[in-house]
Amino acid sequence: MIYTDIPGGAELLAWFGQEPTFHDAEIISLFLNRSGVSELKLHGWINTGDVGPDGSFVLAKQALVTFSLEKIMDLQLDGFSAQNVISGLELGYATDRGRSNCFPLPQDPHDIDIELMPCYGLDGFIRAKKVTVSFVPGQPKDR
Repeated sequence: MIYTDIPGGAELLAWFGQEPTFHDAEIISLFLNRSGVSELKLHGWINTGDVGPDGSFVLAKQALVTFSLEKIMDLQLDGFSAQNVISGLELGYATDRGRSNCFPLPQDPHDIDIELMPCYGLDGFIRAKKVTVSFVPGQPKDR
């Protein structure tokens, strides 16, 4: 489980009580910085499976999760909308995907891929040399 290998990952696992899938999570922002730290922020939660009185799913452990990325090597993004919902987020060590002849840095087995599975709006993947994760419990302020 890669979350135990990255800074902040163990704390995120403890908060959610499981490895997060980020199913139906909303991408709040993506900031790309060519020479510094980039950030992917999303609103995630655990779906309890229960339905509330208003007919919507009851969500637990809501959090604004930030993936901080250093030394981005490659990315491929598609779509963008006023609301960007992913069907899931897969975090793992880099695969053979990508344009290896274009990488600005040498490949390493510890490079990390973040794959944003498509649902509505933004999706794609980002490969970086270093990923850290942090979170703030609750909903984003603009909710």
